Amino acid sequence: MKNLNWMFAGFLALSLSACGTDAPDPEFLEDNGEPYTEDGIEAWGEAFDDLQSGKADTSGCNGVYVPDPGGFGGKVSLTFDDGPHPTYTNMVLDTLAQHGIKATFFINGKRVNSQAARDALKRIVDEGHILANHSHNHSNLGTMADLARVEAEVDNTHTIIEGAGVTPEFFRFPFGSSNCSTADLVRSFGYKITGWHTDSADWCFASATGGVGYCDARTFKHVPDAVRDNMGELVMQQVYRKNGGIVLFHDVNPYTAESLDGIIQQMKASEMTFVNLDDLNTFPLLNGEEPAAQPWVGSECEDSDTCSFAENASCLSYDEGGFCVMPCEGFCSDFPGRAGTFCVSLDGGETGSCVSKSAAQNSNCAALPGTVAVEKERYVGTSSAPLSTAIVCLPEGL
Repeated sequence: MKNLNWMFAGFLALSLSACGTDAPDPEFLEDNGEPYTEDGIEAWGEAFDDLQSGKADTSGCNGVYVPDPGGFGGKVSLTFDDGPHPTYTNMVLDTLAQHGIKATFFINGKRVNSQAARDALKRIVDEGHILANHSHNHSNLGTMADLARVEAEVDNTHTIIEGAGVTPEFFRFPFGSSNCSTADLVRSFGYKITGWHTDSADWCFASATGGVGYCDARTFKHVPDAVRDNMGELVMQQVYRKNGGIVLFHDVNPYTAESLDGIIQQMKASEMTFVNLDDLNTFPLLNGEEPAAQPWVGSECEDSDTCSFAENASCLSYDEGGFCVMPCEGFCSDFPGRAGTFCVSLDGGETGSCVSKSAAQNSNCAALPGTVAVEKERYVGTSSAPLSTAIVCLPEGL
């Protein structure tokens, strides 16, 4: 275990008293008085764009991606960052208890600064939720050059969680911002680096800019304009796209705490079910297990029942066979060990479909009978994806 004792005493003292900050821009006030700085908002934007791209992170250095990119079968894991908050964490816990849902709370050590906060921490543990590490100060660790400071950020909160009677297993980088050095350091503690599949952008909807419940483009330009007044719809669009997965919220503002019940109701109405991060069947790669064989974009199929990895996936049938596709606009998700994917139009530009790239994993299309390797332009649709081309596997004539 890493342990910088010469720095730890100072950090632990910080965890017992509120941290001072420079006067924030009131448009970006968080509940505890911290500003969402320009650097932080830029990091959130990079994470949001990375998430939408859906590309697999083969280097293992990224803090946004989750090793399990799909195949969730409608199972959702709720996660909450930046607590514990003496009021709003308890509101979130009340809602979770009403629905019988277990969740994961990624805490910042500096938040454990009062008896009320420690009581909320105890309640998280007592009610069977997962307590996880989100660093001490919520600094951008991916841009922090001093690895000794990064280590102290991790170690201090690790010690606080152990003091609550828990051996923490999961770590989430603030803003999802990591690099290979910081990722290696976090893993040296035995942590599983945990990104997310759905970003609620709740901190933006909770801001005062444009009115609470409205994510103004001046605050965060990355949220689609059509859902700037509807956080629930933004969440559900992403959850539908993945047919489940890990959802990111923050339990430090009243807007999220008050909106959570309605979003859970929407998920239940859509027949989503709830699991926690340690569910091996849903997140095997995250938990260090090899996943069971499952179909993905480009897998051979006879009918759409075979393509069960996403709610909107289907089987593209043709004379010599068929393979799984799913709708897209600009971006497609990859799956570790499978051929990469690319969004193309199969109907003259009306809609997009994810198909397999020609790659070693499909023997450059030879493993898909009746297909040929052909260069196609990306279907961008209304997305922010750049124009590009790729060699993909398609039936002759498409």
